[in-house]
Amino acid sequence: MITISNKNTKKKVKLHEIAELSSGIYLKGSPAGKVFCLQVKDLLMSSPETTATRIEYTPKLDNYLLRNGDLLFAGKGTTYLCKVFELKIPAVPSTTLYSIRLRSNIISPKYLCWYLNHPSVVAAVKTEQAGTGTPLIHKPTLENLEIIIPDHETQRRIVELSFLQKREKEILEAIAKKRMQITNQILINELKK
Repeated sequence: MITISNKNTKKKVKLHEIAELSSGIYLKGSPAGKVFCLQVKDLLMSSPETTATRIEYTPKLDNYLLRNGDLLFAGKGTTYLCKVFELKIPAVPSTTLYSIRLRSNIISPKYLCWYLNHPSVVAAVKTEQAGTGTPLIHKPTLENLEIIIPDHETQRRIVELSFLQKREKEILEAIAKKRMQITNQILINELKK
């Protein structure tokens, strides 16, 4: 078991040392299905359960069912993203996703998600992708990815700062949109005079 004892200590480990990686599954959809099969496009939505394909439960799915705190990493295509699974629905990843289940408490799922979404990590992963039409990231590439793990407090602060950056961006975009609407209304009102 890997442990971090001192504050401000950083540890570098390979992803496979702290997590189990699994490929997703493909099953034919069924409108009556009770299990959601998540794809990359669903992870980009605010409510994935409204867009995800439903599939029928079979015992074969038991090894694929996601738990809260598992990470979903896009392994196929050009959308590089990682999301923490926090939905209260029975779900499995599709073949376009890898699920990452932490085996160690030295790292939080949200910090690992932030780390895997960091532009420098995405760039490093991209250099290892295979194929051109639909690029593929091979499982060993992810498993051997080096993860820098700071102490828990630093992880918490990084996650919090990342959340605040996203909120700031959303607010600034909303302000810009509102400003444009007001300006357009003023201009049209002037034309109507």
